[in-house]
Amino acid sequence: MSREQTACWLAALMVVGTLAAVVPAGATAAGPSSPAGPADASAAAPVGAQSHSPYGDVVPTAIEKTDDATVAGGVVLPENYSVRAAPQTVNGSVVRVEDDRTVWERTFSTVNATTQVAEVAVGPDGDVYALVSTQSAQIGSYPPETTTEVVHLTPEGDLTWRYELNASVGAAVGAGGETLRATDQGVAVVHALPGGDGVRLAELTGGDAIWTETYGISAEPTTLRATDDGFLVAGTTGYANPWVLQTSASGAVELNRTVRGSVDQRVVGAVPTDDGGVLLAGSRTTFGDGATANAWVSRLDDDGVTRWSRVYGSDARSTVQGVAPHGDGVLLVERGELATRGATTVRLRGVGGDGAQEFVESTEFDGTTTATHVGDDAVTLAGVTNLLAGNYTVNTATVDVPRGGDGEYAFEADAGPPSNETVYRGQNLRFADPSATGETYELVRLPGEHDEFEPHVVRRLAFEDDEVLVESATLPAGEYVLRNADGEPVVLDDGRVTEAGERSAAAFELASQDFFHLETNRTFVDAAAGQDGVSLSLHSGRTDYVLHASATDSDGESASAEELRNAFEAVDGFDGVETVDGREVARIEVGDDEEVRMNVSAAAFDAGLYEVTVASPDTREAGGVATGRVVVAQDAGREVGVSLNRSSLTVPVDGSAAANVTLTGVDDGITALSLSANRTGEPAVRPRLDLQVNASRISAGIGIGGGEATTETTAFEANTPNGTVEVGVLEVGTERFGDETVATGNNTVAFRVDWVVGEDGIPYSVPETITVPVEVVEATNATAPGEPDEGGVVGTDGEGGSDSDDSSASGSDGGSASGSDGDSSESGSVAAPDR
Repeated sequence: MSREQTACWLAALMVVGTLAAVVPAGATAAGPSSPAGPADASAAAPVGAQSHSPYGDVVPTAIEKTDDATVAGGVVLPENYSVRAAPQTVNGSVVRVEDDRTVWERTFSTVNATTQVAEVAVGPDGDVYALVSTQSAQIGSYPPETTTEVVHLTPEGDLTWRYELNASVGAAVGAGGETLRATDQGVAVVHALPGGDGVRLAELTGGDAIWTETYGISAEPTTLRATDDGFLVAGTTGYANPWVLQTSASGAVELNRTVRGSVDQRVVGAVPTDDGGVLLAGSRTTFGDGATANAWVSRLDDDGVTRWSRVYGSDARSTVQGVAPHGDGVLLVERGELATRGATTVRLRGVGGDGAQEFVESTEFDGTTTATHVGDDAVTLAGVTNLLAGNYTVNTATVDVPRGGDGEYAFEADAGPPSNETVYRGQNLRFADPSATGETYELVRLPGEHDEFEPHVVRRLAFEDDEVLVESATLPAGEYVLRNADGEPVVLDDGRVTEAGERSAAAFELASQDFFHLETNRTFVDAAAGQDGVSLSLHSGRTDYVLHASATDSDGESASAEELRNAFEAVDGFDGVETVDGREVARIEVGDDEEVRMNVSAAAFDAGLYEVTVASPDTREAGGVATGRVVVAQDAGREVGVSLNRSSLTVPVDGSAAANVTLTGVDDGITALSLSANRTGEPAVRPRLDLQVNASRISAGIGIGGGEATTETTAFEANTPNGTVEVGVLEVGTERFGDETVATGNNTVAFRVDWVVGEDGIPYSVPETITVPVEVVEATNATAPGEPDEGGVVGTDGEGGSDSDDSSASGSDGGSASGSDGDSSESGSVAAPDR
């Protein structure tokens, strides 16, 4: 879990999984010191921070619309709520709105706890059902003790009954799906049991269960639909594998299937098809420095066999928020990257029953969406902006569902698999046998050396014509064989069936073209100071393919064709600039080298913070994408200075000391910055950096090895004052690694500001590295923990050293350490810092 995903600032909004990622570093994880009791309903809600929406003071996390009203569930934040304050009481609430007028509001509250309404459902007679969970806000053990209930409200808002669920903590805080559905008899609810002990489905009425069924699978259900003759449940097992459950009206199992595919496919919604099959949809995520999140849709037949599976918008970086039936296919509501200030891109994507993309249209929503409702003709969006500034506003918007269809998703074959050779996931595979009209073949995955499964069928291919196409984007990598109707492996020549043969002669390999990240020799380029080139390098086991490279600034604007041409024209294999999916990309032909190194003229770009993306066009939907960061400064007049409130640090053995970091001259504020520090030699000390700015995303990376230790931290979507800003703390402590010994003596730590970007997206010129002297001294017991003695030594974490002369630097000559947008991490080796 990343540093930013701590829980105290707005645990209530974790129910939808949309704002959890914008938790600022430095917040304290929430956990109870005593059990939280069931939520108490009260008639009046406390006045929260500023809110301008039809939902009054409720920040919505779920919306349900009927013909004459809108019912929203969410949270009510206390007055003067602060994301950085100590744990605060947060109340949950349900509100009914008619014609933009609040008819009634029902609030659920406890003392020193977070109560949240994760989901709402409206019955045919106007009855309202809500999923309400309460977690203690006291700091203590983790996970926090949680109470989860289904509550019933009359159409007038009166509470009549509540039913407590034995739900897992994850189910209690919600998964952003729809696991509560009104039925003709009452309401159905599905949830995971604590400890991964199964999934429970129940139908309730009058405060009692009509029936309950428990299914012995460790899964996270995220969607529940009532079908003509029962229920459709879908979710994810093992974080990565889609799972489908179809039941009768009383919960009896009719289909229980886990779909094995590529890693990190999260199910958001499921829609039944007319022939008894299922359309599954959700988000597909890759991690590492080139992290991406994209929409995918799969179709399963009535036997649970995958017929097709496709990934959409693989360079769009969006996550699916809602799934609904649309014609014979599905409508996807996708959210772009989170925005605590400014706008979030929301996409509506229509996918037909055959997997063809019928339309994709984008709109801008002010702030971050926290709830969506998908109707037949329109999508209702609700969300919050300026939350981190402590002056939030709730916003709503309605977007019409597009009706046109251009079928722009082209399903074309890229490769014919040859036996005993390799094709790549993401390529569309072509199989052909002119003599097999009407015959059915089976595509079989074979177990590898460390696999425990038996060979199993992943696709059945009906050769009604002489050619069949198979999408491989969501097939797992591994060894495959095509088997005829007699069960015999067949030898393939460019995908064409030649003859039956031994399995060893017939099998082919399906591999992933993995680019874990795009390495840069430096991140910061001060073009005004004469700096220019950046070396971008990546490795892939594949040879003889095409790369597309694009660059996008922090405002989401793509680099122009002219900028890309000037930046990449000297790169070996550069073959011009072309437009792909509305974005300009540089085309680079890769030869027979597995290592690709591109010397790019970064000074060709306008000033800004850029994300450079490289993708192999035929494998990008299966992970052939990597990103790197480049910051280009063009204006020599925009310089920042840096100072430490201690010119040196005195560190006790088995202790630490710290200095505050202040930036000056940030006349346009800060929206993003990166700091790093490095130590080499003895005595062994370990630097750490803690950013203390108001930001939507803060990441950190540390490394330690024999004779060296490094640290770096990066903030995005920051919101700081202008002028002089205290941005964080540099801490130095003693810590052993391997055979290192902690000893007294003198050393230095090299501290630097890698890059700083103003709120206008323009980088500043950065100062030179500051060398901080460090003296390791014997520990003293004369000082209480956290209190410096006369010499400034701190027995535990705290500040120590000399503050008679602040360390400072200014200027335009700076380098950078490559940052990471992922989790905080440690490794046993240290990479050389980027300079």
